[in-house]
Amino acid sequence: MAYNGCTVIDMDAHIRERADKFFKDYIDPEYRQPFNSLCEAIALQEKKGDRYALFGSRTAVIEQIEAGRALGVRDPPGRRDPLPPIRPEVNWDVKARLEDRAHVDVNVLFPTHVSSYCALRDVGFENALYRAYHRWAVDFCAQAPKRLKWTLVANMRDVTSGVAELKYWAERDPNLVGVYISPQAPGGKLLDNPDLHPLYDAAQSLDLPLLAHGGTARPPYGPGTRDLDGAWFLLHGFSNPWAGMAAMGALIGGGIFDLFPRIRAAIIETAGGWVPAALDRMDTHYLMSPGHVPNLKRMPREVIAEGRYFHGIDSWERSLEFCVEELGEDMWLFASDWPHGDTAWPEAVQQTVERPRLSETARRKILGENAIRLCPRLRA
Repeated sequence: MAYNGCTVIDMDAHIRERADKFFKDYIDPEYRQPFNSLCEAIALQEKKGDRYALFGSRTAVIEQIEAGRALGVRDPPGRRDPLPPIRPEVNWDVKARLEDRAHVDVNVLFPTHVSSYCALRDVGFENALYRAYHRWAVDFCAQAPKRLKWTLVANMRDVTSGVAELKYWAERDPNLVGVYISPQAPGGKLLDNPDLHPLYDAAQSLDLPLLAHGGTARPPYGPGTRDLDGAWFLLHGFSNPWAGMAAMGALIGGGIFDLFPRIRAAIIETAGGWVPAALDRMDTHYLMSPGHVPNLKRMPREVIAEGRYFHGIDSWERSLEFCVEELGEDMWLFASDWPHGDTAWPEAVQQTVERPRLSETARRKILGENAIRLCPRLRA
């Protein structure tokens, strides 16, 4: 066991994938030409001295956006106490990833950029890039199947193709443990949209959970992206929780847990301290205006109490003990965001559960047991 007798499952480990370096052996032959054009654009970006970015910056290759403005100053100072360095090779070298363990037994892997390919004009190319990533992820996790698991990026713009891809890999690879969706769908649609119901039905039938994962200033753009004047401090600090609120409200208020009685879902990388307050408001609005949520048949807190909704907690959240006391031990997930720059690695485990008011049972559940209930394939 990795930490004081507890199995530790990181429900938010990442791959910083580079399309040009990772996918060249995995892309469909019929999309080789647009893929080569994408690689050429990335090479030009690198030649200019800009860091690799497909989305989320002024120099992004596919879709540019201002997301790095500093608040209140012309030239912001550097960080006073830099985080420990994270070796970039953990994104492609399995040996390096396993060495940088930091008490974690299992990484559930999410890509960094792939879910934003919905910004491409060509939906066929979008699907081809998803397929390339999935093939790469299968091969990567196969090198350490007990330690590395992956999530499938479902196409929320072309749901029929997303369902077909999900069924294909669910039957072939036991290391697939969940379905990665954005907190909102392309085109401004939220997660209650009936266009997404075939995806939910497939996930339910395959006993795979929906994993709504936030992202800052990249497609499909979430609430707040265009409202915060490109200020990174606000975008990164507040737009993810804002998107998480919308996602939770749409799933619960849209009656998804009632329409799909076996579905399980989690919202990750949107923080968790806001959840009790959001539920207070949702309960109140359910009582005030039930006509606005015709598919919701009970109080939102009752949906949570049923045990099919889960939520990632950021390691630094001082409100964790209150959240557990208010909503119980069974919904919270350990989620480090490693190896992204805002992770608390290598101290994320200790930072999350070394809280005086957390019981040993709560620690075990947060570090791993809740993740296994959410993702039954993690038992293997």
